[in-house]
Amino acid sequence: MQDISSLGFRYRALFPIPLVIVALIFAKPSIYSLILGSVLVLMGVILRVICLGYLGVKSRDEVPNIANLITAGPYRYTRNPVYIANIIIATGITIFSFGGYGILVSIISALIVIFVYFLFYNYLVIPAEERFLEEKFKEDYLEYKKVVPRWLINFKQIPTRGRFRTLPIWRTEYWTWILIIMIYLIILVRAKILKI
Repeated sequence: MQDISSLGFRYRALFPIPLVIVALIFAKPSIYSLILGSVLVLMGVILRVICLGYLGVKSRDEVPNIANLITAGPYRYTRNPVYIANIIIATGITIFSFGGYGILVSIISALIVIFVYFLFYNYLVIPAEERFLEEKFKEDYLEYKKVVPRWLINFKQIPTRGRFRTLPIWRTEYWTWILIIMIYLIILVRAKILKI
């Protein structure tokens, strides 16, 4: 299982590709799904930007690699806010893409995406990160892990470490924005909502 989670962590950036392909092939957005999906995508992107502003550039490596244990910002509330942001973005893209098939299909598709993303992160990515953090930060991480849940929200006060910086965002996130914009443009053109 250790090797599988290391592979999952290494190739986590490729995980959205099947969703993107399905969305591009079968997309049938409606105006309502465009609005609701876009709100979710925007919320996810904002959360992701905040998270990466705290984490820094090295967090994007193919192996776990951060210099300091971050417990400030969104990491005060949950240990995996980047993955929560990614799930929100994927859910938004799903709702946006499949809304034209009806509300039931859109909801079922979104629930499947949430479930698959949760399983992938929970069992194939996070274990590798947690092993790295336990080895590197030892008791500090174990104490943090006791108070701050993997997915749910922590409401207790904890000592916070880390600060928000904009440089990591500009150095790493522009590809995420470009990809999301391209997905939107292709789907909107294919659905004839946007005419070019």
